[in-house]
Amino acid sequence: MGVVGPMELIAKARAGEGDALGELCALYRNYLRMVVRTGLGPRLRERVELSDVVQEALVEVVRQFPQFTGQNEAALVGWLRRLVGQKLADLGRYHSRAKRGSGGSAVPLDAAWDVGGDSSQGGGGKLLDMLALDQTSPSEAASKRELTVLLADALDGLPETEAMVLWLYHADGLSFEAIGDRLGVSRKSIRGIWARGLKSLKRTLDGPPGGPRLSTQ
Repeated sequence: MGVVGPMELIAKARAGEGDALGELCALYRNYLRMVVRTGLGPRLRERVELSDVVQEALVEVVRQFPQFTGQNEAALVGWLRRLVGQKLADLGRYHSRAKRGSGGSAVPLDAAWDVGGDSSQGGGGKLLDMLALDQTSPSEAASKRELTVLLADALDGLPETEAMVLWLYHADGLSFEAIGDRLGVSRKSIRGIWARGLKSLKRTLDGPPGGPRLSTQ
């Protein structure tokens, strides 16, 4: 009854099992959505539909999959991110003015929730602890997942702005100030959205059975 892990799906897809590549795409759809959503930038978002870009990225995944030679999920996630980067760069050139890149030093996924002195989130619990809940699962398939992929899955049900702020901060490593500059709001507002998003995320992860895929119940 165990969940099929990404590396098993990759092996099956490489062996030519038709359904495996589709399952693999489904497994990373939320991740691709977050990378595309946060990478589009305001100008491109006025010109293209998020779902269209995600679909085009998935087409590229299928088309270029034979070229993927990585041996772990981290390699696959990096490859997917590069594919999306190429797609966004192509769109930027096509629409002739996309602002590129975000830079910023990485904020680790185990950064304490109470960064900046706000201890309202339970006294320094860690986002990583929330996302690693199923690391105690007996299923080896679920025990070594990339945290950014788990984060994308967990953010799927959150309001768009909260999801974007949490992703830009924890996955892309942007400061509250940089996120505010990107979204056109103040640092203080971003910090409020971030705190609200964490509460929403905690509710999601602690929610009833049948909730997000991360739940072990």
